Amino acid sequence: MRDEHTDGRDALTGHSRRDLLRTASIGALAAGFSGCLGGAASGTDTTSSGAGATARWAGTQNPDTTCWDFDENQSEGSEGCGLVYPVFELKRRLDAREDAPDMALVDSKELCSEQSCMSKLDSKVIQLGSSSVANSAKIWPENEIWSIPYTFPVHQRASIGYSFVHPTTWEDYWVPFAKKYNVVPIGFDPPGYRAHLIGTGSDPGTPVTSPADFENRKIRTTQSEVISTAFDELGMNPTTISFSDTLQGMKSGVVDGLEIITPYAVAAQITSITAQVTLTQWAPGLDPIWCRVDFLKGLSEAERTAFAEVTADLAEQSIQRTDRMYERFQGLSPDAPVEGSNFHTQGPDDEPVQVNWLSEEDLDAWRAPVNPADNRDLYNDAIGRVHDEFTDGFFDQLHDIARESGVPDQSKNFTLDAWWDDYLDRI
Repeated sequence: MRDEHTDGRDALTGHSRRDLLRTASIGALAAGFSGCLGGAASGTDTTSSGAGATARWAGTQNPDTTCWDFDENQSEGSEGCGLVYPVFELKRRLDAREDAPDMALVDSKELCSEQSCMSKLDSKVIQLGSSSVANSAKIWPENEIWSIPYTFPVHQRASIGYSFVHPTTWEDYWVPFAKKYNVVPIGFDPPGYRAHLIGTGSDPGTPVTSPADFENRKIRTTQSEVISTAFDELGMNPTTISFSDTLQGMKSGVVDGLEIITPYAVAAQITSITAQVTLTQWAPGLDPIWCRVDFLKGLSEAERTAFAEVTADLAEQSIQRTDRMYERFQGLSPDAPVEGSNFHTQGPDDEPVQVNWLSEEDLDAWRAPVNPADNRDLYNDAIGRVHDEFTDGFFDQLHDIARESGVPDQSKNFTLDAWWDDYLDRI
């Protein structure tokens, strides 16, 4: 297992249990890549000499708001960095390898948004793309199961990543998912919890901690059906507008706030008009990198081995740095906002955002009405869809996996035991 401070630059040496089991040599990764995540000036496909395949990449990240390396106290990335997302680090690692192709990353708006990348994957416009599991459910409805509130225990971020890539999850969810949609996750950001933000224009001036405090407020959310169901049950008013319109919507009063994965609020400068963030710990915040299976199968054995090694190492590191990223870099700990962190320096007028860390009693007011352990009927459609299409009983497996003894007490102690290339021949 890696030390908490291990730099990503030794990624290909690998120290996880899964890495130690590997015996395959790393071959040349000769496929050409082009993309649309921000950074390059042109959207023209680029193909390395002799390449047998070209991959397009799409997503919502950009290099101005994304960094990978940061220390205990502050970001080592560019000013205003809000995301610790691996895609640009993936490009750097591939660029550093003599046997790897160049990967051009161009502005994401040229091909897709956070809500359209899935359809572009389905139509073969792109081969790789990113979108949160919540937004992806618009096209791949089985992914609603990941947004069911309190499927994962509170204050245990490591359980989210652990469950997402557990061998049982690969066998009983991602393999049938890939068979149906020809797509599989090959990476993701450090997983955390979605939170509720209230804008400065509608802030009552007192801590907003309970569902009652949010009642009748227009809160922007994704198009997830289970999140909207939970909103209704909690007496809240879900409003669906595009993420790109949310900043202006909060300024103009179209919405009073939003629920979101907190790093994306920083990256989109939404913290600049946020008075309070309430850490309800209610649903996982996870933004996978999705890849078409036919693209992966089209690579040679050596190419797949190399690509799997790089993506597996980044996925493992994403989970390992989860606690550190949210507690130090974001500043979302019990004594938040931590000095020098995102939520300390990037609030209104460069002042801190008020961070509401909830007591168990406060959390229970959110959890009790929507907890699937006691309110399973609220999510019958989402659970039944997965059980009918993929594996009967999977939701109960997922709920138990998130609470089993193997979940590390700290995310830095996580090691990756299974990855997409272990299951590719089953798809």
